[in-house]
Amino acid sequence: MPNIAFSSVVHGCVSGGADDPLRTSADGTGTLLRQLVMATGAESVVECGGAHVVPIAEALRSNGRGRVVGCGAGADRVTRASDALERAGLAAYGRMLPAGCGDARPEVPGPVDLLVLAGAPECFLPSLRQWEPRILPGAMVVACGVREVPEGMTDFLAHVRAAGGDYLSLPLALDEGWLELAVRSA
Repeated sequence: MPNIAFSSVVHGCVSGGADDPLRTSADGTGTLLRQLVMATGAESVVECGGAHVVPIAEALRSNGRGRVVGCGAGADRVTRASDALERAGLAAYGRMLPAGCGDARPEVPGPVDLLVLAGAPECFLPSLRQWEPRILPGAMVVACGVREVPEGMTDFLAHVRAAGGDYLSLPLALDEGWLELAVRSA
């Protein structure tokens, strides 16, 4: 069941109509990301695409530590997400950058506990490869919107699903699209 208090805060902080991409903060994917952060104690989170930075920041606040860096979004989404973080009192736990996913690496010290890939599927594998040296065993990668596997997603899925590879991966049916949840095993 969704957290109604959290959903109210998020919807009150998001500017824009029902099609606002930041409204995904209170959907099933946003709830799952909050649960993953809270259950694992993740402290260093990178969110490529900008749509889920608010629920991740909320989970970090619930844990009392950590930071999410959102990146790879257009200037409008960066502004809306930054405003939403500020209005929800989450700016200490999250930051949006108008940079590509790999360009945010200097902003994130140390290893990454959770990498969330959303947005352009053809960028998933290149983004993952840029972050892989900092994704240690036990860290998670969540790829959003893999229901209909476009050409650009095929290589990414082959990489995280490879038998005997570096990840233990599972597709999850959630919301209107599927997620791929991969845990780094080696």
